[in-house]
Amino acid sequence: MSYDIITDSACNLPATYATKHNLGVISLKYTLGGEEFDDYTEVANSDSVKNFYARMREKVPASTSNINAATFEARFTEVLEAGRDFIYISFSSGLSSSWSFAQSTAEVLREKYPDRKIFIVDSLCVTLGLGIFVNIALKMRDEGKTIEELHEWLENNKSKVCHWFTVDDLFFLKRGGRISATTALAGTLLGIKPVMRVNEEGKLEPYAKARGRKAALTMLVDKVGEMAAYPKDLTYGISHGDCEEDAQFVADLLKERHGVKSKNIIIDHLTPLIGAHSGPGTVAFFFMGRGR
Repeated sequence: MSYDIITDSACNLPATYATKHNLGVISLKYTLGGEEFDDYTEVANSDSVKNFYARMREKVPASTSNINAATFEARFTEVLEAGRDFIYISFSSGLSSSWSFAQSTAEVLREKYPDRKIFIVDSLCVTLGLGIFVNIALKMRDEGKTIEELHEWLENNKSKVCHWFTVDDLFFLKRGGRISATTALAGTLLGIKPVMRVNEEGKLEPYAKARGRKAALTMLVDKVGEMAAYPKDLTYGISHGDCEEDAQFVADLLKERHGVKSKNIIIDHLTPLIGAHSGPGTVAFFFMGRGR
């Protein structure tokens, strides 16, 4: 291992994984009912995550915050002082300002440590989409790719990580200002479930509407046939907002339609960092495709 790879807790990867693969993780924060929590610590505790979603169902207010420049400076300096180069793979700039803070911090540190190599990658990814992207980066590093080769690959392939979402309760999208109160009410009365994606700019946008929950979940898997070059051989990530049965429905459909093995499917709770905005009942689906 010739250099460090660092990401943030938006990757939805557990601490055990990070330790095993020598991955640095900087945690974001979220607030629930006026109390602040460390996203990276909480996501490792399934009981804590379940409690988070239980309180969300009670409509307890939740919010999130970015990683600030001081936090980046402290973590990056620690690596540089140890004489190591690094790549930081950030949460999408389309959904967070953390990337811009990391970029400005890196500019200052490049002048202070001119002999070190510092790369900041805006992944345009989130949750297990970012996790899958980071996992590929770790494998490439361990296979001997130089930091420059890895940086080039990441920049050229980040827009191939496909992100598809559906939510069960439109209240949370309304609260976050992503849909109007009228749209939320009409959708609830008609049983309409939105299907959304993360676009080429790393921003969440509506894509389609499905009549009923199962139709929306099925639409997520439909995208594999449309967008994945080798569906059976890919790693798939399924994150859920405390609705494991729905996540398993997606996994089973993936196996049935595309012959995907269980070992190639990752199912985990959606981190509170994202769940604070999308709410309980969210199912998010990720894979590498030909593009978004």
